[in-house]
Amino acid sequence: METLLQYKELRGEKQGFSLHTLVSRLVACVVPATARNKSFMVNDIPAGLSIAANPGLVTAVLSNLFNTVALHSVNSCIRISAKVYSNIILVQVRDHHSANACTIAYSLQPAQPLAEKIGGYLGITSQWKNETTIVFSFPNIPLAA
Repeated sequence: METLLQYKELRGEKQGFSLHTLVSRLVACVVPATARNKSFMVNDIPAGLSIAANPGLVTAVLSNLFNTVALHSVNSCIRISAKVYSNIILVQVRDHHSANACTIAYSLQPAQPLAEKIGGYLGITSQWKNETTIVFSFPNIPLAA
């Protein structure tokens, strides 16, 4: 995958790598699918947010997540945001017009073990107005030497 090959470009000045840049690159990969479904993704992650977790696993989980949402969204604005709570990173993906949260949950199952490898969690909630929120949280633990 291109983002794994360009890992050095993602690295921040001091430690970790830019989550905003990683998400932007992964979102660019799913533009054809979102356009086909008359949807689009917005990266609301702060540009300065660096993470130190395993880049390969974070990339794999986010890639699966974005591909799944892109395939199952129709006429939707999908917003991607992230927050930091102490040493935990929480990435939220909100699809404001999701047709089938059960299908999305099923499609995300392969990513769950990858999230768990870095001590993370992948969860999904659905609201009554077709809004689905997917959360990927993981500890912001520095890379092992």
